[in-house]
Amino acid sequence: MDNAKLVSNFTNWMQYEMGLAENSVKAYHQDIENYIAFTLKPLVECGAQELVAYMTHLRKSGASIETVQRRISGISRFYDFLIMEKIISSNPVGFVSKPSKWEKLPVFLNFDEVEKLINSPDMSSGLGYRDRIIFETMYSTGMRISELVGLKVLDMDMHREIMKVTGKGSKQRFVPMYGSLAEKMKTYLDIRHDSLVKERDEGWLFLSRNGKKLDREYVWMIIKKYCERAGIKKNVSPHTLRHSFATHLLTNGADLRTIQVLLGHVDLSTTERYTQVTDNKARNTLLNCHPRFRK
Repeated sequence: MDNAKLVSNFTNWMQYEMGLAENSVKAYHQDIENYIAFTLKPLVECGAQELVAYMTHLRKSGASIETVQRRISGISRFYDFLIMEKIISSNPVGFVSKPSKWEKLPVFLNFDEVEKLINSPDMSSGLGYRDRIIFETMYSTGMRISELVGLKVLDMDMHREIMKVTGKGSKQRFVPMYGSLAEKMKTYLDIRHDSLVKERDEGWLFLSRNGKKLDREYVWMIIKKYCERAGIKKNVSPHTLRHSFATHLLTNGADLRTIQVLLGHVDLSTTERYTQVTDNKARNTLLNCHPRFRK
């Protein structure tokens, strides 16, 4: 059944069976038509990914939280109708966070800005080379700042070009390194051994000039420094690179389920709604959708 027929049946049901006022029926009808115009897909094929994209579109267009809530409420009622008619089995609105929980949209860098930031460090110096690897690692994996500073040399599997990341709740995941990052990482490991390790090597991957483990504040400061050098005016933090990672993958066609796996989300209220994605699919998604993997 096409969209037009479904919407017609829905509005008739609201008007003649539910007895809603004419203005209410018109408002619901317009909510569904707006969603159709955005997705350009059969409504029965739209799921959580399309809804998140639509809500993001509304917010970027200047819609208030209240407006987004009202429109999503109309869409939810439409899908409840489809369930009642046994056309679909579940309401996709139930699989996304409510707009009332949203804060302002996260800051992220466009790809050109990411390239400027990554290319800012002077790779002829040991510390500059380290900083370049930090930026590439954060952007190519989407890892949290706490995960980055917690990396150890033994977490790097250079043969398979993967790294072990320990996330929230000590949950571990393996993320791939694209080829050029893996090569640079090998060089950095030599620089680290020859120039940064001092009297005692505790195994931390990223070290200060004094051979100490980097902390979050230090990484935050070097990001600010290089953003200023690159002429990036946005309020950038370490988490901005994580947002950029996810945004660029989604923009280039990655599905939300794979992105969730790559980001290492562990909250059951989120993860239980999505099917598990294999490591191979996660790697293939990176290879096909991440701008630096495709270079």
